[in-house]
Amino acid sequence: MIRKFLSLSLCIIMLFLFTACTPRGAEANLCFPIDNDPRYLDPQVVSDTGAKNIIANCFEGLVSLNSDGSIAPGCAESWTVSSDNLTYTFNLRQDCKWAIMNASSEFLGDDFRKSFDNRVTAHDFVFGFRRALLPETESPGARNLFSIENAELVNKGTMPAESLGVKAIGDYTLTIKLTQADPDFFYVLLEPECMPCNQKFFEATGGKYGLSTRFLMYNGPFYMSNWADDYSITLMSNDDYYDFDNVKPYSIYYSINNEQSTRVQKIKDEIYNVAPLSAAQAQELGNKRGYTVNNFDSGIFGLAFNCKDEITSNINIRKALAYSFDQEVLFSLLGERTAGGIIPDSMLFSGAKYRDSVGMLNLTKDENAKNYLQAGLDQLDADSISLTLLCSEEYENAVRNVLQKWQSVLGVKLSVFVEVATKEEITEVLNEGGDWQLVLTDIAFPSLTAFSGLIQFTTGNSANFIGYSDKNFDNLVSNIKTASGFNTGINAIKEAEQYLLDSCVIIPLYDSPIYYGLGKNVSNIIFNTTGEILYFKNTLVK
Repeated sequence: MIRKFLSLSLCIIMLFLFTACTPRGAEANLCFPIDNDPRYLDPQVVSDTGAKNIIANCFEGLVSLNSDGSIAPGCAESWTVSSDNLTYTFNLRQDCKWAIMNASSEFLGDDFRKSFDNRVTAHDFVFGFRRALLPETESPGARNLFSIENAELVNKGTMPAESLGVKAIGDYTLTIKLTQADPDFFYVLLEPECMPCNQKFFEATGGKYGLSTRFLMYNGPFYMSNWADDYSITLMSNDDYYDFDNVKPYSIYYSINNEQSTRVQKIKDEIYNVAPLSAAQAQELGNKRGYTVNNFDSGIFGLAFNCKDEITSNINIRKALAYSFDQEVLFSLLGERTAGGIIPDSMLFSGAKYRDSVGMLNLTKDENAKNYLQAGLDQLDADSISLTLLCSEEYENAVRNVLQKWQSVLGVKLSVFVEVATKEEITEVLNEGGDWQLVLTDIAFPSLTAFSGLIQFTTGNSANFIGYSDKNFDNLVSNIKTASGFNTGINAIKEAEQYLLDSCVIIPLYDSPIYYGLGKNVSNIIFNTTGEILYFKNTLVK
């Protein structure tokens, strides 16, 4: 990977500046830890949370987010929506510019500051959307855009990118035509795949776009000044940004550090201004005067089945296990709050929380679990089966109690063994398609909307870590896209979620909140509704 390498001494100096300097209000430095060094920072292909946070602060799409979670103007200063909710017309600001680094002269030419058109135009958005949907881009967020006219066909390679329903009318007017109304389309526009991309610059990088500070340019409130491999990423306020006078932090220092145990102390020591915390750490910091803890129900914790495994791909085996699974054993030992369904509480439909409208959904149970086990054994031509359940150490004792319940209900034809691993090891197994059958794990939902939460379990989706493939479920998700009206749409999502529950591929157990600890003098951080993305443009460090 091509990077601009920094010496360790420079990294130490930068860290000293960020930890030892006195905050200066609107010129304060801000420090935030991310777990991993991003592989790249190309908005159209990015997938990990740390990279998404950096992109959210370096790029700006057509719209932005207010502190209350409502949609605000971004590069588009105004817009209109047709009466059938299918055509969006965006009027772009004429003072949006690209910030280009001096190192770009190696491929743009020494006179690039005179010859390169640094305006952000409608053409940059057209190219960005097309890139996101081209099959060779392999954008993880491409499916979020399938409500756009011809988007799915472009993504399949059966129609050219030029047929996509995103068109530039001159330099500062953009139209987006949808195939079906999407009540959450404005929230989709916040996703990284919807960021603009300048075609001339992208092609000049020769396939290196997003791999280093040299091969990126930015239109957001910050630009990336340093990228030290496995150590830090530094953003500086962008004086080419149209609203530069209202950008509060002078700089943002992303410390690449997945060491969870020291985060509370680093907040107290003013090394970190804000940091993700565990539940225990959130409680510890929340009890300290002057500190703030924010939490977001952005995921669930549950039992997941590998639908690619010979045994757990069998729906009768899954039903036998799901119908005899005693949640109360875990609840009594762990004392967590029951999840409302597979879709987390924070996810949206029509700009409002989906779960608030539909309430809690539960697995439709059939008490005859042993019959399902026998049916599954018959289909597998087996007298008995042996399974392995993967979990972290903190849940091992509780899981062994669950296994005893399974054994008492299903008998000797089923054996389940516990395999203990760290959370990091479990994440690696799931992300890399490793060998597993059952896993007790946090399940993340990378997008904002309930619809996108279900899309990730459709056939072939790159986020579908359980390998689930069911034509009936795929059709139910497709029906959501054609539903008209609030009631029809939300009922279509509810039907698809219930089908997923009853397929017994995931048993939702608890809400899985994200917790953030904030230092004593930090304010005005804007979080998206899931808490995954933090916008620092307006953040004050006093």
